[in-house]
Amino acid sequence: MLLGTSLTVACTDTLVTLAKGWLCWDDERAVQEFSNGYICLECYRTVSKYSSSESYLKTELLRRNTDPEVAEIRVTKRKAKRGEQAVKVVVTQSSYEKIYTLSPSKQAIAKSLGRSSHKALFRHVSHHCDLKLSMLRQVGEMLQSEFRVLYKSDFMKSDLQALKLFSWDRLYLMLKSKAPTLFTLLKSCIPEHSTKKKYIVVVCAAILASTHKRWTPVHSYVSVILHAGHAAKQVYNRLQKLGICFSDVTTRKIIDNMGVDHDRHVLDWVKKLKPTISPNQVKGSIIAASYSGPLNGSSPECSVSSSPFGVAVSPSLLPTSPLSDSSAVQTPSEMSPLSSFSRMLADDNNTDSESEKSASQVSLQASSETVSASEDDVVGWCGFRIVGDNIDKTVKPRDMRHNHQSASLHYFHAYAVKDRVDVSDLSSDMPLIVSSDIDFNSLLPSHEDAATLEANMCTLMIRILIKHIPGLNYLSTMVLQHIPHMYSDVMMKKSEVVPLGVFLKNENKLDEMVDILDELHKYVPSLRTMQRFEYSGDGEAEVAEIDVDHFCHIPFGGDQLTVARIRGCQNIRKNADNGRMRLDAFIPILEDWHTKMCFLKVVWSHLYKTSSSLDVGTLYQLRTLINRRNVTSDVSKDMNACEDFFELVVSSHVIAAALQKSDVASMSDFVLKLTTSNSPTEQLAALESLVKSISSEFVNISFPCKHQDTSDHIQQYTMEVLSLGLFYLEFKDAIREGDGLRVLRCYKYLLPLFRGSGHKNYCIEALHLLISYYYTLPPRYAAQMLWGRFINTHGKPGHNISADLHMEHLNRMCKDSVSHLGANKTPAAILRVGKALGPLSELIAKFDSTTGIVTTKSHTRRSEEEDLSKLVSELMQSGCFLQQKGRFHHNFKSIVTNGIISCINGQKFTKWIKRNNAEFLHEVHHSC
Repeated sequence: MLLGTSLTVACTDTLVTLAKGWLCWDDERAVQEFSNGYICLECYRTVSKYSSSESYLKTELLRRNTDPEVAEIRVTKRKAKRGEQAVKVVVTQSSYEKIYTLSPSKQAIAKSLGRSSHKALFRHVSHHCDLKLSMLRQVGEMLQSEFRVLYKSDFMKSDLQALKLFSWDRLYLMLKSKAPTLFTLLKSCIPEHSTKKKYIVVVCAAILASTHKRWTPVHSYVSVILHAGHAAKQVYNRLQKLGICFSDVTTRKIIDNMGVDHDRHVLDWVKKLKPTISPNQVKGSIIAASYSGPLNGSSPECSVSSSPFGVAVSPSLLPTSPLSDSSAVQTPSEMSPLSSFSRMLADDNNTDSESEKSASQVSLQASSETVSASEDDVVGWCGFRIVGDNIDKTVKPRDMRHNHQSASLHYFHAYAVKDRVDVSDLSSDMPLIVSSDIDFNSLLPSHEDAATLEANMCTLMIRILIKHIPGLNYLSTMVLQHIPHMYSDVMMKKSEVVPLGVFLKNENKLDEMVDILDELHKYVPSLRTMQRFEYSGDGEAEVAEIDVDHFCHIPFGGDQLTVARIRGCQNIRKNADNGRMRLDAFIPILEDWHTKMCFLKVVWSHLYKTSSSLDVGTLYQLRTLINRRNVTSDVSKDMNACEDFFELVVSSHVIAAALQKSDVASMSDFVLKLTTSNSPTEQLAALESLVKSISSEFVNISFPCKHQDTSDHIQQYTMEVLSLGLFYLEFKDAIREGDGLRVLRCYKYLLPLFRGSGHKNYCIEALHLLISYYYTLPPRYAAQMLWGRFINTHGKPGHNISADLHMEHLNRMCKDSVSHLGANKTPAAILRVGKALGPLSELIAKFDSTTGIVTTKSHTRRSEEEDLSKLVSELMQSGCFLQQKGRFHHNFKSIVTNGIISCINGQKFTKWIKRNNAEFLHEVHHSC
């Protein structure tokens, strides 16, 4: 029999809607019976059981209808419909048999079970309120049991090791094996797509965090990402309440743990380099020793001087393939004098005293313990260089008092970068070198250098014309976009950079710089051996044993100030007892970005004057024309703005020179004249011929200076802008391609440029760089110095930058991470940030790769074509490339092409080179 409650209502549709929402009905038959005035008795009991549902329904009806009398509810019994059959369940046991008659609401469940229809069974069970609630309670207990299993698994580990092993697939499979019920529920809820695994893991992590306050690697990663994005403290604390991330305090602990082994890769390189050290490789590490009296005397006289690095350039360093730079580097014997000035250098060099050479060749026979290194211990080349620079930060207090003022922090930041070029097959022997062995012609540009420089400048001019003239864009696939060199394939690989952290020392203080080098010495592969020396004491021959340090020397790069500080530290420690205390292991190397900035300062001091706004064609007048107000007289204030402006001016000069040589007035006429009937190959050949004529007529950066007509100083100014601009582009392109030989050639020209412009310090460092490569460094360290000065963070060709520029990028990242700390900019915070830069970058990169996030490091640049068109029109109207005698700019009345080099006194320059060379060799004689 079917029992029920008969409902008399005024608005059946409203009650049906209420009952469906309350009882979760979606069965059409039940809805029809309810609409006819009947409701299942079991459902009625269920409704009545929870929250007085009968009064709730009546209240709703009273609220929705004006007449409360029509909402009366009365209970009656309904007879079973004709044709309905009862469903019975027979339970048979050994002693008895019992028959259960199922209620109508459970009959469909039994029928579905008998048919083995799982979908129908679940549908009918879900329609039955009691069974549905019981089933959900059982599912909840199963989930709780699976949660307890997850708590004990690696799914819940949120420490640093879990972050390093983080993988969406790993967590997905772990969830599938440890919590199958939860996994199945989440998988059925989330639609099918490529990122389904990530969503399932994230939802599971959110459930665990919100219900049981348990944290997963997902929460750790979210916290780390927020830290990398410089989120404020309030962001952590608010999201932590929602179970999305850790608090600010916990996140700082994670960052602290990241910095514990931040230099593990460098220490691993050091370990692999140690087997390459052999005392037999260091020839004459002690070249002179004289003793007076026994070693244990009260005041023995002992003088020990160490040998220099030094060999001539090795033929193995020269290019072996016929590339564009194959003639760029020659051995000193192959260098020919360029002029009387070069011959004067050679003649003066031959007059050096022979006593210096004979005295320095005195060496004692020393027997040292040999250390054998198995070849299996060294896997590949793990050489590296260290690059450092100062990092300055000013902390301004919110409440300034007489005892609480602004603090100016001056610290030192460093990183290590692994060599991409394998130089393990090059010799590290260190024979002696003296001043008389140096051919000074090798330090200055040769004829081959000039020819190669001119060819590269022509290539750069072709690129400019094809890029900016629309009618020539189709030739872009035919022009040489990357000038090749002997290691082009290696320099397109991504560099392996390891930040070494911030040192709370100031490099401008010599004693603190010594402490920095002492601390960095742990990254130097070293070996100490015992050497025996025979000497005469009290008329008898005696034997002395001395500890000698052997190193795998580490190049130490930086700007001019950092390099000078390193040499100063080595100088004050030169009388120390051993090589470690003398800091002999470091080879100071000048880097290129600060050198490029110094050269741009040379250009600015020579060609940029704020009083020349009325001199058409000058840098300041062109700057005013296109309203580049971010270009200032001081290049160091905004290097990027000055560089961008100067490159645009050089491009406009190249185009204007091409238009002048082609005798056309606009770029559109230039295209029509060049593309009349020639094929693309012939057009490219014609373009090459055009830029060669421009180079021969308007470009002059030779050394020594060639004769020139100086009657038109406006034309001379224009040629000077074009010449120095193309040389700047050559220097920049050499860095982009990672071509060490081209960079070295540029330093040959920068040497007289810095000398003529009065930049003494950079001139000295340029001289030291050339002498070190050609003479005082062994082939292995010379190759490291030449090819390890570039960083490629993209892993693409033509994307190299200078090592010191990457140092500036790390400084900016460190400052940005500290800037959001407010008043908490403490030394401890700076240390934490500096050590975590490397591991944090690795984790972010790993997250992006596993999540499928594609990041780009290139900057979007606005079009410069409108500015370029204005500059070209201004130059064409002024006729600056036409020669007209007697013209001059009022602020540059006596300027001439190549004027910086032409003002050099050859005799004084000769003496200056010889004097600084002697001083440099004297310093090198105290290094091993």
